[in-house]
Amino acid sequence: MDDYREDLAYDHTKRLTKWYRFVGSDGENKAKRYIFGQFTGLGAECYREPFKCSNFLTKYLLRIGLLLMATLLILAGYFYWVNDFLLALLVGIGLLVVLIGANSLWTGSDLGSGLGTVYETENLIGCIKAQNPRPKRTVYIIGHYDTKSQSFPVLLRIILFVISALGSLILGAIIVIGCLIWFINASNIFMGFAIFVSAIAISISDILLLFNRTGNKSVGATDNAAAIGVMIAIIRNLLDFPPQNTNVYFLATSAEEIGLMGATAFIKRHEKELDKEYTYFLNYDIIGGKGKIILHTRYGIPPKKTSDEINNVLLEIAKEKNLDVGTQYLPVGAAADHLPILKRGFKTTWIQTGDRKVTTKIHTTKDNMDLITKESLRTAIILGFEFIQKIDKKP
Repeated sequence: MDDYREDLAYDHTKRLTKWYRFVGSDGENKAKRYIFGQFTGLGAECYREPFKCSNFLTKYLLRIGLLLMATLLILAGYFYWVNDFLLALLVGIGLLVVLIGANSLWTGSDLGSGLGTVYETENLIGCIKAQNPRPKRTVYIIGHYDTKSQSFPVLLRIILFVISALGSLILGAIIVIGCLIWFINASNIFMGFAIFVSAIAISISDILLLFNRTGNKSVGATDNAAAIGVMIAIIRNLLDFPPQNTNVYFLATSAEEIGLMGATAFIKRHEKELDKEYTYFLNYDIIGGKGKIILHTRYGIPPKKTSDEINNVLLEIAKEKNLDVGTQYLPVGAAADHLPILKRGFKTTWIQTGDRKVTTKIHTTKDNMDLITKESLRTAIILGFEFIQKIDKKP
């Protein structure tokens, strides 16, 4: 197969970038109607799954968490400095508990979905059914269609989050270990004043993040109109090469930009009916830009692995087709729709453009069609389409 219809993907990406698509906006509603029309127009069986969500997690709870982390870190550092090791130990443990809880919420939670500004939106699901009436496997291609802008450049935001999360984790662990050592043999092996100063320095990152504001000023070409364009191209290709033993679903989620709400709503609704052994999720997010494509093989602290099976098949395809594809470990600083799915034990991975000249422009007015290349769209389409073909041929 030579023509993977990257021109088609490019055209639909361009059409979606006519609208600013923050959840609840007029642009998001127009995008919903457009995507549903394109899925059904191609002949895919398509349905809507409405859900309610809110900005409570990202607008309010995140800020409360940042303030709490800064406060606990400074207090733990101060108590350690003045040799009040019992209070330092208790506050340090409290800090680590907050970090663990924050990680859980950040990777897919609808906590407080009835608080703050509540939105009524929907996921759109298209399906190409297997020719075999008793299919063996299921593949989901995922991409969110909502957008947002932020006042901080994405690179600065990631740096601040890394300093905040990693710094708090490391320093909190040092304080706890130092306190335990003191209780065991009454010796203080860590310099208290240096710990306190470090705590203040790390807490500045938490405070700065409070001033990062969310808006609706990005048309989101790479994040994430291109993913929808790729989906449409793959649907069209499957009409010519229909799967024999695999049901293929195209899940266009909303509210990803306010806490992965669409993916969380979907997996909570369908978790019990999906077979974890024979169901695969490929999440496209921040794609279509020039440069190599990367597969996120690990995420978080401690690292949680995405599916070796999926990643190995994609890398095999890249080798066969001479595609520029690599892998990456992302400890902290960003999240995507595969995370609530991964959290529940399903096979999934995240496919993303790896060029920093592209990724540093997401959530800004510069994330427009100037970043999109047909070559990169072609690579993304090949990975998804050929993955379906390989999975379909498995015994």
